[in-house]
Amino acid sequence: MKYVQYFVIAAIASSFGFIVHVFSAEWLQVWVAQYMEGQSVIPSWDVRYIAMLTSLEYGISAIVLYWLIRDKIIKYGQFKAFMILSLLLTALHGALIRQPLMDFVVGNPIEVALVQNAFKWLVWVLMSLVTVYGFERVVKKC
Repeated sequence: MKYVQYFVIAAIASSFGFIVHVFSAEWLQVWVAQYMEGQSVIPSWDVRYIAMLTSLEYGISAIVLYWLIRDKIIKYGQFKAFMILSLLLTALHGALIRQPLMDFVVGNPIEVALVQNAFKWLVWVLMSLVTVYGFERVVKKC
């Protein structure tokens, strides 16, 4: 019964995210397009430096998440801990099942959907690899 209740909570939480997503997809994009009409945005190379700096948010979040769940998953070994963290991070961003499925449903060929999403998966796999093995190396040294 407890798992059913957890599922209901997950469904309610997901529905709030879905409502915001639908609202932003149907209204916000139209508003932004109208607001930006006639304005030009020219990205510069400096944007990459800011993007690199702010990407630390992901790394810090991955470390904090791993620190919070480490005691539960490290008992399976570093490789399995890395795999679990990879799956969690990918799923938290909707990139594990939802986005590849939606890409396919809207008409992208399966090959295109898989290649597009493979790069998204690669981000979380590499981040998890560095997080778990790096964290465990620090724990071992200190």
